Amino acid sequence: MKKLAFVLCFFIATQAVAQQFNHYIADPDGRVREHQLDITHMAVNVKFEPEKGMVHGVVTHTFVPLRKTVDSVFWDAPKIAIKSAKLVGDKTIDLKFKTTDDGVITYFASPLKWDATYMLQFEYDATPQKGIYFIGWNSPKITDPRNQTRQQIWTQGQGIDNRHWIPMYDNMNDKFTTETIVSFNSEFKVLSNGQKLSEKKNKDNTTTWHYKMQKPHAGYLLMLAIDRFAVKETKTKNGTPIQFWYYPEHPEKLELSSLYSEKIIEFLEDETGFAYPWGSYSQVMVQDFMYGAMENTSATIFGDFFNVDEYSFNDRSYVSVNAHEATHQWFGDLVTARSNTGTWLQESFATYYAKLFMGSIYGPDEYRWEMRGEVNSALNASKSDNFPIAHAHSGSARVYPKGSTVLHMLRYVLGDEEYKRVINYYLQKHGFGNVETNDLVQAIQDVLGMNLDWFFDQWLYRGGEPHYQVSYQNYGQKTVMTIEQIQQQDMTTGLFKMPIKCGVYFTDGTFIEKTEWIENQTESIVFEHDNGKQIAYVLFDINSEILKQVTFKKSAEELIEQLKNAKNMIDRYDALLGLAEVDIETKRSALQETFQKETFYAMQSEIVKQLLNDAKSNSFLISNLPKADVRVKRTLLQNVENVETYRTIIESSLSDKSYINIEKALQLLCETNSKNKDAYFDRTKAILGQSHNIRITWLAYKIDQLKSDSAEMMNDKTSNYYTYLNELSSYTTNLYEFRTRTNAMNVIKKFNYLSAESIEGMLDAATSKNGRLASPASEVLRWYSQQYAIKNTIQTVFEQSQLSDEQKEKLRKAKLVE
Repeated sequence: MKKLAFVLCFFIATQAVAQQFNHYIADPDGRVREHQLDITHMAVNVKFEPEKGMVHGVVTHTFVPLRKTVDSVFWDAPKIAIKSAKLVGDKTIDLKFKTTDDGVITYFASPLKWDATYMLQFEYDATPQKGIYFIGWNSPKITDPRNQTRQQIWTQGQGIDNRHWIPMYDNMNDKFTTETIVSFNSEFKVLSNGQKLSEKKNKDNTTTWHYKMQKPHAGYLLMLAIDRFAVKETKTKNGTPIQFWYYPEHPEKLELSSLYSEKIIEFLEDETGFAYPWGSYSQVMVQDFMYGAMENTSATIFGDFFNVDEYSFNDRSYVSVNAHEATHQWFGDLVTARSNTGTWLQESFATYYAKLFMGSIYGPDEYRWEMRGEVNSALNASKSDNFPIAHAHSGSARVYPKGSTVLHMLRYVLGDEEYKRVINYYLQKHGFGNVETNDLVQAIQDVLGMNLDWFFDQWLYRGGEPHYQVSYQNYGQKTVMTIEQIQQQDMTTGLFKMPIKCGVYFTDGTFIEKTEWIENQTESIVFEHDNGKQIAYVLFDINSEILKQVTFKKSAEELIEQLKNAKNMIDRYDALLGLAEVDIETKRSALQETFQKETFYAMQSEIVKQLLNDAKSNSFLISNLPKADVRVKRTLLQNVENVETYRTIIESSLSDKSYINIEKALQLLCETNSKNKDAYFDRTKAILGQSHNIRITWLAYKIDQLKSDSAEMMNDKTSNYYTYLNELSSYTTNLYEFRTRTNAMNVIKKFNYLSAESIEGMLDAATSKNGRLASPASEVLRWYSQQYAIKNTIQTVFEQSQLSDEQKEKLRKAKLVE
């Protein structure tokens, strides 16, 4: 009986372990939306009253019922005023309809039937709060000599926002061709999806533009962009027409803003083996865009903060975002996720191929560096929750960077040629349709006959990442590496299984490398070698192929050997990180030697951090930094404590081709050397910067100087003190894009100054549909309102302002005014 009891207990315990990881996080919001109709075509005909933010439209949907009989249909159309609903064809039939808070229900006198094609038409008016944006139509009528603001109309449909200006079925799980007809002022240009069929001038000084898609896409990808654009036209080597729509007032920014646009499309065609699917490809810049960019089919919209010159290009160029959005023309537009659970099939792929492209241009070290940033983002996200990638609530850190790293690992497991063969098959099979994660799993089985359920289960359907604790022991004729998985295991996260390459490197220059599957709680890898060979260093996961945490204690001597001799940059970088805890006397010469050998900026930047507060390295840095990459100099500017020691380098940074460097150098110099301020002001007085960052910083320090120099000046409203304060105030108004405005709002607080112009500008900003403008503007207004006198002034300006009734109501609801 005792033996039987033991067996039963063992069986129960074994079952508990076996079942421990058979749970998944529920995902009710990842369900596919049901729909009654298969929309095959949507034709939108619109006119606008931009000063009122109004859309006047007619939309015609062509569709086939998916159910045997359909007697009513709900259409997404929140707060759209439906004027009429009709079935059109051989004869027109007026339909009964009912509007709700979320849309409109149409009722059919005779139920719709299977296999029949119908056309339903809405005539409507809309004053949308989302989906379509009217920029600059209510700007104050004052001089704008630098053309900093625009008059624009543009759209942002993802995820479900096009429904706010078009009555439609607005969900990613139905795809259809679209047709866009727009009538607008002839001074402007209009861009939409697909081929431009016509551009016809009308007698009333308007033009009608007509665009049409030849292949189906999801409704959220329909777009419009309207402005007084200029257009650069080129072609790829395979003949794909490329258009780059830009501001004609700033032709000097065109070359760097549009850099590599053609090469990106060529790269993606080569990588996927699938020709660009949409005929032509356009990109268009817009003001106050709330994201980086948006991959509308055949026509990407991007924020004009990526409209860069040779200085801002070195701070944050459009190249990576350009590659990301172009990738979406395949992953997201050609093949579209069926529900939010599959968002990674779009964003992870776009992030991964952008990283690949950056590596193809700037070298393999750039690829590995971007991947390291992705790994850090994923690990940081897991500190908060354990959602898997394939989940509606996975979060941006998982569907972008973590998913990108998972695709790298998928390619690592499959092999380059095998991976590319699978992806081509996947695109060919599912092109112009909807996909789920299992479609990619199945593609691997169909093409390679491989079952990668284990891979998708641990990396896509479950959360967490492995944490390996690594050590080794030399036994004379063999070295044994021990790997233990120490991550927290629970109902949804267990052990991870991956092939991992490790190596032992000896002081005589020889080495042994092995790839072993690591999947158990504890594993050992044995490296056999001649007796007495001295180990220089040991690597676990050579070239950092795996998404992971690692605890691997190494001596300073090992780290220095790894830093000097490891083949791959990322392995040398890991040695640098390990040396951060080592005393400076032990590592100084190795760091200085490495700085002069390394060419990748991230390596040099980390070395600068570790040498910066070492007095014996001052002369070395002063000698070597002036010729370094601006990003390496930026490390000094952002971390320096002894400004006087590095004053010469900091002063030279006022001439760097980097607005970030110039701004930081100006701040450091003005805060530590009052006697030379005028010289610094003189050198930078004509520089605006990106989003006016240099000019606003310049004004802040200049105003502060004038305030300190002369109290009497503060009583003279005609003095330079007020001239500069009023210029700073002007940058808060809607004459400028949102980044300039938010920067100026936060700086002007320092002087506790508000003009009527800036108050109205902030009130306007607080009602913006762009949260990245509205939120900081509201915070600044609340800060000012803590002062009774200023609160009354804000109220007075509010009551006398030209803000719309809708804006005023928003401000009252937010309790920013009474």
